[in-house]
Amino acid sequence: MSYEAKVFRVLIASPSDVIDEREIAVKTIQEWNDLNSPERRIVILPLRWETHTAPEYGSRPQDVINRQVVDHCDLVIGIFWTRIGSPTGVADSGTLEEIERVASQGKPVMLYFSQVKKDPNLIELDQLAKLREFKEKTFPNALVESFLSQIEFRDKLAKQIEIQLRTLVATEAQATHDGRKTAGSEIELEFCDIETGNPIGKELQIKSTFLNVSDIESVPDFVNNDDSKSKGSLSSLLYSRKNRDYYKEYVEYLVNAAMLQQIAFALTNNGVIGARDIFIDMKVITNISNLTVSTNTKLKVKKPEKERDSSISISFDDIDGFGGASLAVAKQNDAWVASLETRALQPKRNIKSKYRMIVGGTSSGRVDIVAKIYADILPEPLIQKLHIDIAVEQIDIQAMELLRKNNVIASKPRNDASQGSNKAPGKRVRRVTKLIEDANQAVER
Repeated sequence: MSYEAKVFRVLIASPSDVIDEREIAVKTIQEWNDLNSPERRIVILPLRWETHTAPEYGSRPQDVINRQVVDHCDLVIGIFWTRIGSPTGVADSGTLEEIERVASQGKPVMLYFSQVKKDPNLIELDQLAKLREFKEKTFPNALVESFLSQIEFRDKLAKQIEIQLRTLVATEAQATHDGRKTAGSEIELEFCDIETGNPIGKELQIKSTFLNVSDIESVPDFVNNDDSKSKGSLSSLLYSRKNRDYYKEYVEYLVNAAMLQQIAFALTNNGVIGARDIFIDMKVITNISNLTVSTNTKLKVKKPEKERDSSISISFDDIDGFGGASLAVAKQNDAWVASLETRALQPKRNIKSKYRMIVGGTSSGRVDIVAKIYADILPEPLIQKLHIDIAVEQIDIQAMELLRKNNVIASKPRNDASQGSNKAPGKRVRRVTKLIEDANQAVER
């Protein structure tokens, strides 16, 4: 399947005594393309004069090479052993002219010098002398590499071309063309729909309910009168015991389910260059004095159990980073700091974090999120802002009334007179029950 990609052209410049290394350089670049191009939407095109020039009469040969190949490259890889090359009339060799021409344009130059042993009878002393002169002139002004074998050359080139490529991508992202967005500025952090994962923008309005529960001390301890199913069970004896605080924990669960809301994030790459090693540093600021901020892996809103399970279990969802992404939240002074990271994001794609932020409070207010986005294609962090408006409705209710209306404790029978005198509270509590049901469905999602 075809795909759009950013192409970087790499010139391979060398004299004739490193033919094998030239082939290794081409093969190393092709292997990088095979492994990375579809995902990162980047193609590295190796350029050589023998494959990318056409015959032309009436011009200096090196001028033709310069015009057809050298001037169009983004990076040059220079490889030397014992020769410097043949003079061109302008420079001591075509290789040197190519390297100096590219360097004068401010483009990256990667130089490699072979230290592989060679039969002295095959060494041209004048060529070796010119090479040494070039080294003496170059070494104080450049960072160069040497290698003792072709395998070492391949390994070094594979690693260092990745480093140079990241620099090229960052430079490309920093530049602007005719007022258009840079590649980096097209990375967007937004809220997303929890179910579909579709981005929904940088502004979010959520509604929640704060159940102001009173008379919590009137909630009795839990006693299970039906133990027939567990009698004689070895596993129940070893791992389970009655949860005497079951009713109190259920009240806490209902309060949290109504108040706490899950927030999901989506990251979109609208550019044509893939991004890697994406890290998002977020600062959460609010005017809500008692706001709760956490993650769905740390603060789990789930129904309590009537029996406490003492067995040990591990869920992969509890391990940050499983699945290639992670989300962490911590309190810091009067704000929260959160971090979200993922390995890679292809161009024209968006990803939804499997981890969600949990927010909730007892009063209405505004939450501001200032995000710094780091990635290999960004020369400097990208700052974006998101906002959450939280509207909280407070409902006063007694703990036993809340449990009865949610069928946790059986309702007491009442006479007609008492039923008639409590119609208004009944409607209010039914509305609370509906809010709890909606919250439970959101928690399950």
